[in-house]
Amino acid sequence: MRRRAIAGAGILVAWLVLAGCGHLMAPPDLPAVKADVARYMESPAYERDVRRALRPVRQALRRLDAASATGTAMVLDIDETALSTYEYQKGLGFGHYGPAWHEWQRQRRAVALEPVLEVYREARARGMAVFFVTGRRERSRADTEANLRQAGYEDWSGLWLKPDDHREPSVAPYKASCRAQIEAQGYRILFNIGDQDSDLAGGHAEHTVRLPNPIYRVE
Repeated sequence: MRRRAIAGAGILVAWLVLAGCGHLMAPPDLPAVKADVARYMESPAYERDVRRALRPVRQALRRLDAASATGTAMVLDIDETALSTYEYQKGLGFGHYGPAWHEWQRQRRAVALEPVLEVYREARARGMAVFFVTGRRERSRADTEANLRQAGYEDWSGLWLKPDDHREPSVAPYKASCRAQIEAQGYRILFNIGDQDSDLAGGHAEHTVRLPNPIYRVE
């Protein structure tokens, strides 16, 4: 799995396009790009965009009764989906350093992304099973479970973490195989929700929802 910082990537792409068209101009400075990302993440716009992405899920959940929810499931990614790691991301200047990330997980400091927690609770109240499928590794299971419960997620049906020796370049096949295993247990996955294309690729879900994440990309 490759994790790439992409803060301000859209601005940089726009600059390259302009430069290619012959409009010479200085590239945006990195501190300014990072400040733009921080302003977005800390503004009401970010939560509003998350809620907008989740609107079809909430509308569908309202139509479910106990009978129609039986045997259905929702799959959630964790980081920047169920939980926000923004504190860690900003503290590292929107970069990534493995030892610091592992220590931050051990501290169990991630907080719930509130619109996702609301959808989670509504799904559970209607009898839908919820599974977490994350790119975190198996060695972080105890800390991840504790952090999820601390943030308000309780009574989930399963938590899939990558094997500690996973070395594939993309996380997408691993996540798709986890969803296939959930289906093999007899569940119909109505919704698969994540913040990366790699969270959603590979099928095994009737509907996918991509949440905004301008900070990093996971292949």
